[in-house]
Amino acid sequence: MRIVTAVALAYSIVHFALSGVRYPLTDPNLAKFDEQLPALVEHLRTGAPVSIHNPVQYGPVFFFVAHPLLLAADGSRTTFAALLYALQLACAAGAFALTCATLRRRVWSASGPSWPLTVSWLAVLWLNFAPLYSTIAVKSVETWELFFVSLALWAHVSERPWLAAFAIAVSGLVKLLPLAFIYYWLLTDRRMFARACAAVLVLLLVGHALYGPEMGLAYLAGRTGGTFGFSYGMTWHENVSLKAAIAKLLGHLAPAGYQVDLTPLQLTATILIGDAAIVAIGVWLSRYLLRTTAARTPARIVWEWSFFTVATLILSPNTTLEYATLALGACSYALVRLADDARRPRAAGIAFGGALLWLGGLLPRRLLHRVAFVETLNAMTGNTQLTPPEAYQYYCFPLLGLALLALTLWRLR
Repeated sequence: MRIVTAVALAYSIVHFALSGVRYPLTDPNLAKFDEQLPALVEHLRTGAPVSIHNPVQYGPVFFFVAHPLLLAADGSRTTFAALLYALQLACAAGAFALTCATLRRRVWSASGPSWPLTVSWLAVLWLNFAPLYSTIAVKSVETWELFFVSLALWAHVSERPWLAAFAIAVSGLVKLLPLAFIYYWLLTDRRMFARACAAVLVLLLVGHALYGPEMGLAYLAGRTGGTFGFSYGMTWHENVSLKAAIAKLLGHLAPAGYQVDLTPLQLTATILIGDAAIVAIGVWLSRYLLRTTAARTPARIVWEWSFFTVATLILSPNTTLEYATLALGACSYALVRLADDARRPRAAGIAFGGALLWLGGLLPRRLLHRVAFVETLNAMTGNTQLTPPEAYQYYCFPLLGLALLALTLWRLR
């Protein structure tokens, strides 16, 4: 086992050197920031309150971070990209350390494999996780969110409630998805819910003072792309959420295009079926969490947090491969539980293997695309405009991975 572990770690280090260092440093790849920064750049130029025209504008905490980075870069895109890259690596390393600390204290038992061996395999998992590399390559903010979500869980089970509350507020005001954990606290811990709401209000007030109402108290009210009704991004080819999968089943890609074409009847059916599925799953999960309040221990909270994370990614109206970076904590929990449990539930182990495969945690991306026969699927459907990575998301293989991860966690409950 030590030899196998050493070989796996050596491979993972080489993989990281190629995909996590060389590739992202060869190209600034700032397309997402070019979309998100114009309002801040205009504010820095004029000093006027921020005016937002982007319906999916990132939140005030994104501005809190990007503002000093822009000033430090002094107009150099190369320097700005290097600063973002360094921040991403720091967040990923911090999230890994926090996850390991949480799992060692609340999940791992001395009766299983030694902790250094367990950490080695957690490192192998993280260093080969395709969504993490996608995030690093496009300089996206999911690593920021991953760090603060990991910090929130560690603080929550370590009885540091205000740190947990502000960590979730910070993460959710980078991008909105982590604010779902405030709903988790509404179901499981009303005091934490109140603290998290207060933390969000404090950060919005700071944003209001620095950048004006659209990055302050009016920010949440002005965001579009809600879960219900017609969701922003629902027809985008790289969206792997449950609702987007329904749209792809009912519709088809426009010739040489990247949006799913839906007739009015198909659009109505997608919205009704998708919203019904989201409500049904949401009600079931809410009732389940409410019923377990009396038996809630730190170990139970770690399991619930992991399961809730995966459910949120599936039910979110807009989930891409980069968003699955947030599932690293849940994958880590499943890995430690399976390694630590002498019984090793067979169904959970098989489901976890499938989850890692389709989330891109076992095979290099090029080999994974061949295993998924994405080019064959493109030829059969006529979607030859899609590259293999785009096709992999269009056919919702990451959603299959998330579903199998949810099944794994359910078997481990």
